[in-house]
Amino acid sequence: MIRKIHTRSILLSCAAIVAWVAPITADARDLLANFAYLGCNRVGYSAQTPSEPSTANVAQMQQTFKDIAALPVKPDYFFFAGDLVLGMSADKGVTLSNELTAWKALYDKSNFAASGIELLPLPGNHEADASEEVSPGEYIEYPDADNLSVWVDWLKTNNFAKASNGPSGNKELQRDLLAEDNNQTQTYSFDDVKTGVHYVLLNTDSLSTVVNPLLPEKTVASWAPLHWVEADFKKASANPAIKRIVVLAHKPLVLSNPGPHDIVYNTAPYTLGDSLLELFGDTPKFSGYFAAHSHQWLYTDKIGPKQNVTQVLAGNGGSQLNGGWDPKGGPYFGFTVVNIYDDNTVGVVSHARPAPTPYNTSAPQPAAKAMPEIFFPVVGQGNIKGK
Repeated sequence: MIRKIHTRSILLSCAAIVAWVAPITADARDLLANFAYLGCNRVGYSAQTPSEPSTANVAQMQQTFKDIAALPVKPDYFFFAGDLVLGMSADKGVTLSNELTAWKALYDKSNFAASGIELLPLPGNHEADASEEVSPGEYIEYPDADNLSVWVDWLKTNNFAKASNGPSGNKELQRDLLAEDNNQTQTYSFDDVKTGVHYVLLNTDSLSTVVNPLLPEKTVASWAPLHWVEADFKKASANPAIKRIVVLAHKPLVLSNPGPHDIVYNTAPYTLGDSLLELFGDTPKFSGYFAAHSHQWLYTDKIGPKQNVTQVLAGNGGSQLNGGWDPKGGPYFGFTVVNIYDDNTVGVVSHARPAPTPYNTSAPQPAAKAMPEIFFPVVGQGNIKGK
């Protein structure tokens, strides 16, 4: 499936740890695949109301569904990269189950399914974890077995998982230090045979057996099954029908001044974040790491040992935005479209609508507008400057 897209060269500078984006010029390029994604739409604890049991920022979510359904080029998929709901409760999964049920009712009411765009949700820490207050105002998060079971059941009930080939069996569980054999749809991958793209959906709050040093009766947050990803990448890399490999997850690999739960676990001897960056940088077909968690939009390129990995964060789906995020024109909510091209480039388009006050207003929201497309090369192509 090839779609013609006309583009123009772009030169942008990005905030924080972002370097200059290499300019890529082309009069026209063929689109191999594309998808929409976002993360983090749930409201905060102080904004919970009995009248909205889903804990979603409803006005933002409803407008995003409309905007994605109306895109001029229909995305192959819409990935929701975690924190659909507030969750984070240690109550045998009751709170999470109720919130996810209410969220699905909102989704059904939106009629987004009629667009024909397949929705594929991933777990965020608010779906996978619970937390415990260890001192006034200080909370430690940890993966919660009951919440993860609720998530798995919810995916199955609503046919929201594309595959079920995630880590399973004693050997794989022991290799990745996973605690329970229910990871098959928490983390999984699939091939889109029409486009030649291999998608990996990664749970970055998997339940491991690694003791949490801050909460000894619990396990560490931000765990990911590194060795399963390595084996999955090896298989996809050897498949000549696969041209690109994309990873979607909730938590970033890198972030300026991260908190204790804000990036993929990277504490010796389990340096999962560094190992994933090395793997991605050594994989010629790798075409980007797309995550959320931090409530902002952030493009970061030239990371990893070879400085050839690109990470995009679209955590501006509707949750209260980071106070320190001050983009030109003001903070904004929205979603992101990722375009995968035939010239070994990837284009990223943030679709933005101004953040209202209050952020969770129930008033109808305007349609998001596309911002300039940013291009980066597939890992195996180096720093492409033109077609």
